[in-house]
Amino acid sequence: MMTPPQDAREVNQRLEAAGLQTRIDRQWIPTDLGTPFCEILDTGKSHHSGTPVKQVKWYQTVLDRLVPRTDAAPETVPMDLNSHDADPPLYGSDEDCEPVPRKPKRKRNRYELDDYFSLVELGEFIGRNRQHVVEVLEKHRIIKWTGEGKKGKYLLTDKGWQYGLMYDPTETLFHNRQSKRLTTSNAQPVLDYDILKFFH
Repeated sequence: MMTPPQDAREVNQRLEAAGLQTRIDRQWIPTDLGTPFCEILDTGKSHHSGTPVKQVKWYQTVLDRLVPRTDAAPETVPMDLNSHDADPPLYGSDEDCEPVPRKPKRKRNRYELDDYFSLVELGEFIGRNRQHVVEVLEKHRIIKWTGEGKKGKYLLTDKGWQYGLMYDPTETLFHNRQSKRLTTSNAQPVLDYDILKFFH
């Protein structure tokens, strides 16, 4: 919802600076001031104890509460995959705060992003193949094919940017929609948990 897009670490810091959330045991928890501007949703993941992992989803109205940035955003946003600040905000039980780790074995096209699915991972998550995922996303105009024949790639549509980002696994960075390298880089669509509503 931000123009230009910002990475999770910076947004979390700005929410904290505005007094809308606080960090407790490596988890971002909404404060009393922030509660009216968000909701807690089930991510579909579970803690070791079986308790569902929850994620904070902020309403667009929260943008008015954030202090404006003084610097210009870069065209591409590097992401440190080892940084805990980049993890999605979680809300779980007091006795069991660690989510179940993902399988360490990497498969082709697996990006190991905790809060985004690649097209392959989305298919695995819903129990269908990549082709089914592509057909549904194209039907709902979330992604589009650019290029001719097999020489091309999928890009997010204008609607698709509401549900994901373009991620380059070779450079481990996200591209925003204004990036001039969207078609020339290895960036691929990655989609957040909201995309699951199209597969029910």
